[in-house]
Amino acid sequence: MGIYEKHLLPMIRKTVEVIENTPHMQDILKGTMPIERFRFQIKQNYNYLLEYTRCFAAGLSKCRNFDEMLDWYNILKNTMEGTVMHNRDYWAKQTGLTLEEMDSAIMAEGKRSYTSHELARAFEGDLAEALMALLPCNLLYMHMGKDLLPQCTLPEDNMYRKWIEFYTLPEYVKKCENEIRMINQYTENKSGKEIRRLLEIFAIGCNYEILQWQNMYYKMETWPLPEIFPM
Repeated sequence: MGIYEKHLLPMIRKTVEVIENTPHMQDILKGTMPIERFRFQIKQNYNYLLEYTRCFAAGLSKCRNFDEMLDWYNILKNTMEGTVMHNRDYWAKQTGLTLEEMDSAIMAEGKRSYTSHELARAFEGDLAEALMALLPCNLLYMHMGKDLLPQCTLPEDNMYRKWIEFYTLPEYVKKCENEIRMINQYTENKSGKEIRRLLEIFAIGCNYEILQWQNMYYKMETWPLPEIFPM
């Protein structure tokens, strides 16, 4: 039994339960989400994903052999070509956003704080710390997708159903399963103190995810003085 099965999975289940019951997620599940709020989510998540991709690039630079490099390269490639471009192309069109609107959106305080945590771990830590900071973003959504899709009664072509469905697609699940293999491998010989540090990193990421679903997305929160940002 690896760190995922022993420690991360119970943390994931608790976090997922909280997020799934937020008004914002329930609006997606029921198809009652106001389009302006969903557009805000898409713009914020797109800009977050650009920073997220940079984290994998930082991790790739720390790899010491071919197998490690291949693992991180594949995740980097998948994140950029799959998740980033899916938001930039598919979701921009679905929500009626222009690419200029996507690219010019100012990252909200919650997203900026979250990505700063991820980037710091990617630059400062070893491969285990870097990956642990990035895991919540992928693993939580795989579990939420598996939980929520069977509950979703929206038509097959409904935009919000498609959003949930994305996180259950075979290629997405395969990516998550590969990251689970990697984190189990990286932590096999870690000391108790090191494991505690890694679990703290994961817990921080889980809590950042909760915060954005409880407050930032639902209230479309940005900064205390958004009007001073360049337009």
